[in-house]
Amino acid sequence: MNDQRKLILGKEPFIRKADSPGYGTKIIMRDFILSLLPLILFAWIKNGLLPFINKDITSVWLMLYPLIFIMMGGVTAIIVEFVYYKFLLKDKNIKKTLNNSFAVITGLLLAMMLSVNTPLWVLIIGVVFAIIIGKLLFGGFGHNVFNPALIGYLFLTAAYFSVITAGNGFLNASEAIIAGATPMTVLKQDPIANVEVLIKQYGLGKMFLGFVPGAIAETSALLCLVAMVFLIIRKVINWRIPAFYLGTVFILSYIIGAFNGYAGNLEFAFFSIFNGSLMFGAIFMATEPVTSPKTPNGKIIFAIGLGVLTILFRFKGNMPEGVATSILIMNLFTVIIDRTAAKLRVCVNLKKIVFTYSLIALLFAGISIYAISAYTTKEAEPVIELSNKNQDFNNLQFKYTFTVDGQEVVVTTDHQYAISQINVDDYNTDHFRTLFLAQINANKLEHFVTGIEETKTNLIVKVSSQGFSSAIITQIIFDMDNKITGVTVNTENESYADDYNENWTLTSGHPHTVLPPLIVANQNDLSAVNLVSGATVTSNAVIKAVETAQAYVSNLSTNNNLRLTGKAQDFVTLGFVYIFRQGANRYVVNTDADYVITNAIDESLRQQLTTLINNNLFVNYIDAVEKGVGFTKLTVITGGFSSKITSVITFDGTGTMIAFTSNATNESYNDEYNAGYDPANGNPEIKIPADIITNQSDLSLVEVVSGATVTSRSILEAAQIARAYLEAQNG
Repeated sequence: MNDQRKLILGKEPFIRKADSPGYGTKIIMRDFILSLLPLILFAWIKNGLLPFINKDITSVWLMLYPLIFIMMGGVTAIIVEFVYYKFLLKDKNIKKTLNNSFAVITGLLLAMMLSVNTPLWVLIIGVVFAIIIGKLLFGGFGHNVFNPALIGYLFLTAAYFSVITAGNGFLNASEAIIAGATPMTVLKQDPIANVEVLIKQYGLGKMFLGFVPGAIAETSALLCLVAMVFLIIRKVINWRIPAFYLGTVFILSYIIGAFNGYAGNLEFAFFSIFNGSLMFGAIFMATEPVTSPKTPNGKIIFAIGLGVLTILFRFKGNMPEGVATSILIMNLFTVIIDRTAAKLRVCVNLKKIVFTYSLIALLFAGISIYAISAYTTKEAEPVIELSNKNQDFNNLQFKYTFTVDGQEVVVTTDHQYAISQINVDDYNTDHFRTLFLAQINANKLEHFVTGIEETKTNLIVKVSSQGFSSAIITQIIFDMDNKITGVTVNTENESYADDYNENWTLTSGHPHTVLPPLIVANQNDLSAVNLVSGATVTSNAVIKAVETAQAYVSNLSTNNNLRLTGKAQDFVTLGFVYIFRQGANRYVVNTDADYVITNAIDESLRQQLTTLINNNLFVNYIDAVEKGVGFTKLTVITGGFSSKITSVITFDGTGTMIAFTSNATNESYNDEYNAGYDPANGNPEIKIPADIITNQSDLSLVEVVSGATVTSRSILEAAQIARAYLEAQNG
């Protein structure tokens, strides 16, 4: 007898794991929830814990909000189903029904797809809609045609998009400081050119790990892949759907990238699968057993269809994502796909099999070609290279110099990086503005002058410089010989003193106290200033700020353009004082209350000086002073939101504010279009003066009226001007 290979097995009977009494839907759903836990933990660390550590948020509630938000989604889903089965269907065995319904998964998934700034009430509405419309109306668990979580998600994005994206939108507190939008939103502006910008800004590594703006728990491709491996090993999901879905998007993205300069690398393709909700949707949404095909070849057809539709919506639609819509559309065809695939598996007619699969392939190919064609037929984009960036010390605006197909183009922006001028008209179009802005946002200035203030005795230069975790504002004071006499620094938002930083100790000293005297002493050689140990990034930022201020003052002394460097009100005459610089020359110009020059000046400059004065009229100033026995009454004009506000402030003989009235009747905070103002918050022209009198020793305690902040601050400014006048009079 021939030797036979023996198969050694354990003791019979032999039962498949899937048929085991101890293995069923409950185990599958338990494993599914377990796979979500690392993503939920990451969502809390990224959106709550790290911003709290970096002091971008200071509230414990906001620190815990990502966890509370996701848990609220799960709890709400359970409550909705409990109410439905208990009170509407009068279910006698409610505990068993809920255990077999797995409502918590829908609630968790929906919460994980939303922004971290979504209000809880919006989430609750979305979960209620998802459970009732997406699940219970179809008959409950196992009968739904569509993925319930995606039904809730699309409902919220359609009905409450402005609420979900309000404030910082999909950006957490830390991301809001350095980023303006999620990668997918930026990509939608230009799906080709902005890929390079985003890769340069974040790097594929950060995208893979998930440290980029996005939905609360969708951003980590790494954790999604770990979850996928776990779910496949545990036989919770089939590998075909995520593999073919991601593979289709990867291949089609590579083809589009290859036509646009990415043929030699895979960056474009990896960018497509690492960003947005693709990885999350492919693993947790598309694989839902109820709404996806059961047959192996049906799963492949389903997954390829998802990939094709996702590319179509991303590159030809108006939505930045397309994953949710693609899955819901393919859910419609699940039954048809399964029936077709099942028949083909047992079909003996080879021609019929080939014809059917060819027809499906042609359909997918046609959609793919349509999506790809938009990025293969258009003319090649011009090559735009950033060659220089600096600040124009004449007007303090930023200048970015680009080379566009060999031609130099200078783009000017304000401090918020909004483009104010492009020197070549051919490139002053919406399309090129988008291209320029993409590179500008990825190359922001780290150190720049935010403002200057010159008095008769000194020049104050204010500089913003990028520290370790925040922008640092430094004030550098120069005397009339351009020597530094003082430095003040605000480093309260820096994180060098946090517990996790073991390199800094209290004995090292705080940079804002240690560095200023060293800078003054070593201003001619700042390299001699010793950095604070454990706070080197913060220290370097302060030194860079001083170097920037010195560069500004040097330019001020050599630049022959006539410029305004300071202005103030003369509290004696109630006229105004303007200070101008032109190279080494300094001009102090006095005017009366009507801005007519009253002192002797260089007549050759009169027209220029008059023009500059008229372009820089005072918005906030003292209009009249009345003095009597034991009192001083000041009439102060300040600029409000839509009008000038007149405030009358009275002090007694001791300098105590005893009366304060403001006329803000022409302000528009209470107009119908301003939904932010609630009369219950108080009328600012009544509330703010009363609060100012109460807190006159510390005006920082005065709280502005919500919805009328500009008006409130204008009235508060009047009090500060009046206080400054009184202090000047008392010398």
